[in-house]
Order: sequence, then structure tokens, then C-alpha cells
Amino acid sequence: MGKLEISKGQFLHRKGDTVKDITIILKGSFTLCYGDEVQLTAGNGAIIGAFHPSGGEYEYDYKAAEDCILFTYDYNDEDDLAAAIAATPSIAPVMVSASINLATDLINTLDDFYNKAQNLCDSMKSDYSDYKNICATLMIQPQKFDYVNDLTAPDKPAMLTGWQAALCRTCQEKNELLRKECYPADIHFCIGAIMLAARLAQEVHPQIDFITAFIQNTHAATDEFTAEYRAQKAKLDEAHRQEALEAGSGNIPKITNALQTILAFAGIGRDIGDPLAKDIRLFMKAPDKTEKSAEMRRLRGDITKNFFTIYEAAFFKSLETDSIPAEVKMFFLFGFIDEELAGEENTAAIYKAALLWEDDPEDLIMPAYNWLKKIALGQAPPSKDEFDNDWPDHLKEEVRQGNLKQPEADVMLNDPKAMARFEIHNMIANANKMTYGSIFSYIPAFYAQAVSRPLETCLSTVERVRTALNHIREIDFGCFYRPAFATYPELKINRYDYNREVLPYIILMPNYGSRGLMWQEIEGRKRTTPAHMVLSIFHSADLETTLIRMCAQFRWEMCKRIQGVHYSDVTEPSLTAEYCNYLQFYKKNSTLSADMKERVKSALKRHGNSYSKVFAAEYEQFVKNESEGLPRLNKVSREILFKYCTFGRSYRDTLSINPQYKPLIDRWNIAHDEKQRTFELFTRRILGQIPELPEEMKLEEEYLKL
Repeated sequence: MGKLEISKGQFLHRKGDTVKDITIILKGSFTLCYGDEVQLTAGNGAIIGAFHPSGGEYEYDYKAAEDCILFTYDYNDEDDLAAAIAATPSIAPVMVSASINLATDLINTLDDFYNKAQNLCDSMKSDYSDYKNICATLMIQPQKFDYVNDLTAPDKPAMLTGWQAALCRTCQEKNELLRKECYPADIHFCIGAIMLAARLAQEVHPQIDFITAFIQNTHAATDEFTAEYRAQKAKLDEAHRQEALEAGSGNIPKITNALQTILAFAGIGRDIGDPLAKDIRLFMKAPDKTEKSAEMRRLRGDITKNFFTIYEAAFFKSLETDSIPAEVKMFFLFGFIDEELAGEENTAAIYKAALLWEDDPEDLIMPAYNWLKKIALGQAPPSKDEFDNDWPDHLKEEVRQGNLKQPEADVMLNDPKAMARFEIHNMIANANKMTYGSIFSYIPAFYAQAVSRPLETCLSTVERVRTALNHIREIDFGCFYRPAFATYPELKINRYDYNREVLPYIILMPNYGSRGLMWQEIEGRKRTTPAHMVLSIFHSADLETTLIRMCAQFRWEMCKRIQGVHYSDVTEPSLTAEYCNYLQFYKKNSTLSADMKERVKSALKRHGNSYSKVFAAEYEQFVKNESEGLPRLNKVSREILFKYCTFGRSYRDTLSINPQYKPLIDRWNIAHDEKQRTFELFTRRILGQIPELPEEMKLEEEYLKL
């Protein structure tokens, strides 16, 4: 027995704990949590433990809703409860009111659960009837689920229609009068009323347990029917939407129950679907969805985990059918999962974007879903993992760590489905988070509050991405060219070096984000394979600027790949070697003025002394400003960038009268003319032996014209 203080958020008792004492709330309040759907409040004067027999188990989690002051008594039987009430006559009327209110709340909760059980049975039967009509409309044979028509709700508990509920509700209604005239008149009125409320509560608990179990079991038993019904209903809804659009009404069909449609298509059970639906509701209610509290981090983490579990299941299901509901397409392409979470206006915009999406005829710029299909169909290898291991190396590492056995790894090595599964949980999950913009508030589900620009203006369509990328290629024509070689035994040429352009895959992540990044510069170890770049499909930042930064990353990493361990060795000149030398020894560089040296120092400090980041920032200035004749760089960085990231022909011609670029262009032209003369002499000799140049030589000829 004694006084006790509990801080907000702490638990006094957990469900299943043994009842050993009773606790009077002197100040503050507790939230009583019963399962996922019931939360009751016990305020000042409530007696925690009184609604359970001594030695029994608590039916709820008791969590402090605010800082609380309590007084605890031993509890062996009802006499201890009566003695505790008698010992506090001054607050006994308050204790009676709190007990009556809590007992009434319990009775109302039981009533709500009974109504839910009744409505569940009725709605299931109604859905079954609707299902048959839908199948008739779609002209398919309905499956038999006759057990749905046999569902019968439990009998209504007697106390809901008897004197118990009426008495509690009347006492709650007349609370002011009773607290003023009755309860203070004699302590035994208070003891009797609390005892009656406690006994009623003890009768309510098992009935709530029974009805909630009935609801859960009914859901579990009808899962197969529910999934089939939602799948067929989604097909019919999609058909109606298509008809509406073809009719030219201009109205976007309304999306409803999107999450349920997605879950039904994916074949996900209630063990994942229900927690996700609950978390989505909690997330929608959160006033600050970017809050960094432990509870919000847990909530976002749970949504993320279940999101990709559903994404995987839905993806593999989509490979087996040509009929994909609009809601699922929206989920695949844009991370859309719930119409209320996304907002009505955004939902309409996303539906329209999903319906009108046009794939890239060159198959290089694509949503994440299309990329996963390429992998699952064996048309592309999965991306490297976060430790820069490709698929074979990743499997070797898994075997080394004991996560896989060698026979399992051997089977998975050439299994496209295993590759696609790896890609979802490796590259897609991580890249989606990185392109989102803020890793601390990341959530893959699309929600309205994250949107800062109209969706139509920031949609990364294939056309917009290709236009921006082609503009960069016009400026830095050699960005995606890389050295390659060929062998022609019939011409007695053991090695012919040429330049080959390999455009990257640009994979559009299903989110509303602000970043893009170069994920890997090549596939595996072969240097003539495409890079993998990732970008938000709804991109809130300037698209071309983001692509410029991605190209800068690619330039740096590709040079490191080609140069190997000598990437910073200035005795073997390269982009990275000369840039590292420039940034490392800028203080000794007599070409730079004191002011320029200070700027280089500031740039290094601003970018964490990272040479690659300084290069990326200056490359951006080089492409955006220097190409237009607007000087932004110092002489040293300008010379290095022009030497290795030379402007395209039209930009060189325009800048040829610029005094800062004229000597650089003249020097480049002399070296380039010499290369062309050498190539012409070489090809004349080749054409004397064969009628047409080989493909590799034609590629080099085109490269020299740029």
C-alpha cells in the first residue's frame, strides 16, 4: 500500500498480468487498450483492478495517457475493495462516477462488437449475392462459397437489453444529481454502486472475448471468398472505368477501397493486410507525418516492411495474368496504396497517369515495375547490392555467412524469380528510400502531405527524361562513351580500340521524391554494359539538374572503374587523376589567384573534403553555365573538364570566339584533326581488303564526327 507516480507513456499493467492490488487514480488518466480496436479511458477516481477478481488476469494494457499520481491497496477479496473505498470517503463519489462511466463504456463496447458481428454476417451474405451478379456480368462461372450464406451472428447478450445496461446508462445520465444528493449521503451507497459496476464488468469481459473471437474466426474462414470477390469486383470496376473513358465523359472514375483491391490481387492474408490497414489509419491521423519520435519511426518502419511484402506478392501475381486492376497499376508505378491517404485530387491524377503511361520504345527509361519484369523474364541481371556485389558475388557472400547452403545458391544463380525477389528487397527498397529525399521520414506509401507541386508538372515521363538526358548529351557528348576493343583475325588485327556509347538504364522509383542517383556504373565486370540510374517517378526538383548530377557521378565512377588502382595517379592522366591532383595541391598552384584558392578551400569544406562531390558540383556549373558562355569555374578546373568532358560540336562552335575557351578549343581541334587523319588513313587500308567497314569502325567514325 502506498503512493505511486507514473510518467506519461509508461505501462502500469499489461494484458495477462495477475491482479494483486487495486489502484486509485488520484490525478491523471490511463488508456485501456483491448486488442487493436478498443481504447477506453480511466480518469480521476477510477479504481484499476476493481473490475477483475483478485488473482485473475488483467484484460487490458493500462498505459498512462498523462503523468499520473496513484494510491495502491492490497487486494485479496471484495472486502479489501470495500475497505479501500471506505478509507477515502472524500473522493468516494468521484470513484463511483468513474466506475459507472467505465462500466457503461464496456457495455457500449460490447454493443458495438455485437453490431459489428451482425453487420459482418449481413455484409458477407450481401457480398456473396453481389459476387454472383458480378460473375454473371463478366460471363464467368462463379465459385461456390455456400458456407457464406450459413453465417449466423451470435445471440445478443441479455445484459444489452436487460436492466444492467439501462441502469448504467441512467446512472451516467443522472450523474450530477447522484453525486450531489445520493453518493455523499452514505459511504455504503458508494461501496454498493462500485461493487455492482465491478460485477457487471466481470460479466462483460468474457462476452467481449467471445464476440471478438467470432469476428476474427469469421474473417479467417471467409478469406478465400473475400479475395475472390474483390478480384472479380476489381475487374468489373476496371471495365466500367474503361467504358466511362471511352464514352468521352471526361470524368475520372472514382477509386474506392484501393488497399483491399491491392491485397486481394496480391493474395495477402489478414496477418499482413490488417496490420497495414491499421498502420495506414494511424499514419493518416498523425498531425506531423515526418515526426522523428520512436512511435512514428516504428509506424513508418512497419508500413515500409509490409509495403514491400505486398509489392513482391503482387508483382509475381501480375506475371501470371494480363488483367491488372487500375489500383494495382497505380501501386506498382507510383506507390499508391490508399485513396484517402493520397487525397481525392492526387488519386485522380495518379489514375490518369497510370492509364496514360507510355513505355519507352528503346526500353531504357522505365518504372521500377517494368525493370523487375525484365529481370524476372531473364532480360537483365539484377543490380548490385549495397556492398557493390553483383548477383553471383552476393550469393557467394550469403553462403560464406551461412545464410544459404551451396546447393541452394547454385539453384538461385540462374533463377530469374530469385533475382527479381532480390532486386525488390535490395535495389528497389533502398533506392526508393534514397530518392525519396529524406531517409528519416521515408515511407514508400504515397501520401498527400508529401506533395509540394502538382503531380502533372513533376511526373517523370519517358519523354521528359529522354529530352533532359539528350540535352546533357549534346553538351557533354562523350558522357556515355567508353573505350572498347575488337579483334579481326581475318585482317590480322589483334586489337582495335574504339569508343562506344552505352546509354544507361534509368529506373523510375515509385515515390514522390527529390533525388536521383547513379546506382552502378556497369553490370558485373564487363565495361560495355549499361549503368543503372534511379530517379523518383514524381520528381519535385528540377529534372535536368538532377540528371546532370547523376551524370557527374557516372563520369567519376566510370573513370575510377577504367583506371582501377591508378585512378588518382597523375602520371597516368585521367579525369579523376587530374582532378584529385588539382584539389590536393591547389595551394601550390601558381595558376590560381589567392581568391580562387580560397574558393577551392570553401568548396572542399562545404562538400566534406570529398573530391568526387566537388567535381560533381563543378561539373554541374560546367554543363549549366560554362556551356552557355557564363564563367563560373577557375582556369584549372575549366581546362580539366573541357579536356575530358568536351562540349559537343554546336557548343564548341559557339564558344570558339570566347577568349576563355578559344585556346582550349584550338588545342582540342588540333589533337582531334590528327585523330581523324589517322583514322582515315587506317580505314582506306581496311577498305582495300574488304568492301565495308566493320561495325566497330563505323561507331568510331560516328564518334569522331561529334
